Amino acid sequence: MVPFRNIRMDLMSSKEVAAYLKKKQTVLLPVGCFEMHGPLVPLACDSFLDWGGALLMGEKWNILVMPPIYYTYPGASGPWPGTVDISPEITVAYVKEIVKALLKNGFRQVILCGSHGPLGFLLQEVIRSVFQETGQVVLHISPWRLLLAQDLAEKEFGRPITEDLFVLAMMKVLGLHGAFDPKAKVERKTEFSHPTISELKKFGGTVPWYFNRDYQHTGLRKDISIADADRAVAVIKKALDRAGDLPKVFAKYQKAVAEDLKKRPWKKASIWTM
Repeated sequence: MVPFRNIRMDLMSSKEVAAYLKKKQTVLLPVGCFEMHGPLVPLACDSFLDWGGALLMGEKWNILVMPPIYYTYPGASGPWPGTVDISPEITVAYVKEIVKALLKNGFRQVILCGSHGPLGFLLQEVIRSVFQETGQVVLHISPWRLLLAQDLAEKEFGRPITEDLFVLAMMKVLGLHGAFDPKAKVERKTEFSHPTISELKKFGGTVPWYFNRDYQHTGLRKDISIADADRAVAVIKKALDRAGDLPKVFAKYQKAVAEDLKKRPWKKASIWTM
């Protein structure tokens, strides 16, 4: 049996989706990236992270999962070999069109799953633009934050799960185990390309930058290997097991917003506190 066959929308027929929409209208859309992640980690790392995470969440809540969007604005890895370096503007426009197409097709709960750093601000623009245009609430979550419970990770591994270990686990979930071994010959920590980036942050500043060393994005570790995949998956599943019912909470919020849009309290003379 093909894993996740009942929730993978790319494996379903149009008829199967029609039957699903009669019962539920929730869909998870993984949004990844295709970029340099150092000398060992695969270029599709972010897409694997969010696709695998979405499949585990879809399995837990019995909701459909779209195939991932692989190509988005990469950020600091832009000029490195293999990176697909597209603009922030194209990223926002493309993801927004997909979201609007899903809404038009009958999905009422669209959940964007994106952990790639720049998606934090790009998907914020997408969901707010869609809301302003349509009144429909779309949700963005970061599987990285939800699934990497640091207390569970430190209990199992003695230190937090880093991106290389997370992608190792998600590649196991996706049936890609054996294609990547995170074990490095040297240890290196993640870092900014220039110390002044951190100094500017103290002023509340943010700037674009490029990595100028191969290890800066994900770091390198000698203490993990391909043999740690099952342990990492177990930690991630434990974190998901103790999470609440996201679709239920999301639906509750959507209902509250719909009431606001219907009643339009900002139009009433009695709205003012003083």
